[in-house]
Amino acid sequence: MKTLLECKWALQILKYLAEGPKRPSELLRIISGISERILFDRLRALEREGIIYKKSSSGYPLRTLYYLDHGAGLDELISLISKVSENTLFLKVLSSKWMIPILKALKDPAPPKELLIRFRNLSQKVLYENLKVMVEIGLIERKVIPSIPVKVVYQLSREGEKILPALLKAKSIILSTGKRRSPGP
Repeated sequence: MKTLLECKWALQILKYLAEGPKRPSELLRIISGISERILFDRLRALEREGIIYKKSSSGYPLRTLYYLDHGAGLDELISLISKVSENTLFLKVLSSKWMIPILKALKDPAPPKELLIRFRNLSQKVLYENLKVMVEIGLIERKVIPSIPVKVVYQLSREGEKILPALLKAKSIILSTGKRRSPGP
């Protein structure tokens, strides 16, 4: 089961709250693709876990601001997320169950069949979807070897080699934090 911190929306909320307090309407504007329902669901879950807190002003108009709780022990993760230049790529990979294991496996060139054997619970469809995304964002390279029959192998690109250590570190922080917290939505 995924922890709350493996959710791409929760990670983006944390990233923007690290910049300072935000109103829900601000978060809706700056986090592209998130719906109002999902935003409030994740805000409630993060608040329940003690990762963020909110302050509401009394009076009219009612203003609610969400703050990051720096005592939650996530400073290292948030610092890492904030430093990475390709945040959307970083968050997409962190929130995927299979991308990091596939990236680790592709330190050495491997054909898709070998990856399917290595990861028994990974379906062919999910493997190819993940490979396609990782090729598009430049983390891996697809090489066609002209032979009979034609062989296709995948391997880490230079960009993938550069970002893999940061991804592994972030994932370990998420998983260690997730063990101390209850699962998210």
